[in-house]
Amino acid sequence: MIDDIAASGMEMNDMYAAVVHDVKNQLAELSLLLNARGDAQQELGIALNAARRLTELLLLQRQDSDMLEINVDLVDPTDTLQLLVAEYCDLFPQVALQVDVSEAPQLGFFDHALVRLALANAVHNACRHARSAVRLAARRQGQMLLFEIADDGPGFPPAMLSDNGKLPARASLNGTGMGLYLARKIAGLHTLEGQQGCIELANDGGAVFRMILP
Repeated sequence: MIDDIAASGMEMNDMYAAVVHDVKNQLAELSLLLNARGDAQQELGIALNAARRLTELLLLQRQDSDMLEINVDLVDPTDTLQLLVAEYCDLFPQVALQVDVSEAPQLGFFDHALVRLALANAVHNACRHARSAVRLAARRQGQMLLFEIADDGPGFPPAMLSDNGKLPARASLNGTGMGLYLARKIAGLHTLEGQQGCIELANDGGAVFRMILP
């Protein structure tokens, strides 16, 4: 009986994942059509954000099933930030996207796909709330690699900054909560010589999101 229930749960998870992947593929096709038009950047942004939310849902399912793993490799942090700027400068033309990599290491050791997803969510939220500018930076912090996304908006709500910026144990239903929850999980999966990645939130002339990786 227990095996039947477990098997049924696995089938439902597989069906859930298959449906989400199918919708993601359709959104990708829609994004290509909108991008080809050249006059639907706002609609393109909505489609891309919806696709990202679906990716986050899949990652949450994998995390709940203890299947969320990382594939670390040598990556240039500067390239990671420049790819994000290239993606968002057209989606938010009213926001000045600035990159500071003057103190960035030439290479970092992290899962590029997952880290980029977490940073993309942070950049998207920063662009939505910024008054005029968002700054993306990468630099060394001791033996750690720090990514920072800062905007000049109203900042994080005080409740999000309680307990030294630690995030809730479970994701909330809104996009920001889900994105921050996954970012913390992704950072925490990066470990090296007893050090573990983490997320920090702060207000300093606007909201500041930091991902710190060993």
